[in-house]
Amino acid sequence: MTRVLTGLALAVGAWGLIFYAPVQVFVAAMVLLAILALHEFYRIAAKGGLQPLSKAGLVAALLWLLVPNLDRGFLASALALALLGAATLANLPVEKILPAAAVTTVGVLYVAGPALASILLHSASPHWLVLVVAAVAVGDSIALVVGKLFGRHQLAPVLSPQKTWEGTIASIAASVLTGTGYAALFLGGEISLAAAAVLALALNLASQVGDLVESALKRSANLKDSGSLLPGHGGLLDRLDGLLFAVPLTYGYLQLA
Repeated sequence: MTRVLTGLALAVGAWGLIFYAPVQVFVAAMVLLAILALHEFYRIAAKGGLQPLSKAGLVAALLWLLVPNLDRGFLASALALALLGAATLANLPVEKILPAAAVTTVGVLYVAGPALASILLHSASPHWLVLVVAAVAVGDSIALVVGKLFGRHQLAPVLSPQKTWEGTIASIAASVLTGTGYAALFLGGEISLAAAAVLALALNLASQVGDLVESALKRSANLKDSGSLLPGHGGLLDRLDGLLFAVPLTYGYLQLA
């Protein structure tokens, strides 16, 4: 029941934030979510034996999200070099310098990149962002239900023992139906039904990869959850893992379409 109530609260909050909050409030919320999720990522990395430069990474994430009118490719390169320099000057053992810089940089790109893509999608149309959230959320929910009721064949027993092929197939079908239906209702002039179905399929696959990636991160640190911020769900990364892969994919589609 706690999980269900938390999920409903998150859904209502997300809907209100996306459609009714001023743009500045939406951006502030994305920045806050990114900072909290990045903190969880660095906690997992530290539990796994790495030494991320957490404070430097959080500053880099803020710059990534808030510095206007700057090419993000250049900014990514500049931030990576700056973090490598920070690791070199951080009095770490020599063999720890490169891993520290690498995990710090990966954290920024892993979390702040999708947060920025969310902001850009929202500016294009709030419906694009809701399409992603709806397709991923419905797919996740159906996978959980079908996996528990009918799952017999494990998908990734080492990384996520509860994932099954039955749940995965049902999840794909649910995401395609949800994404195509939402696009038909609210984005009919911007994407064809065929393209929406393909996009929704890609979103589901990206989301499932994102879920497995986060499972691998937690397993490497011997953790069950990324945090305890969300009752019944764990941490933010436990809820956002699929979206971290799906949102940039959708923004990439808009750039190429």
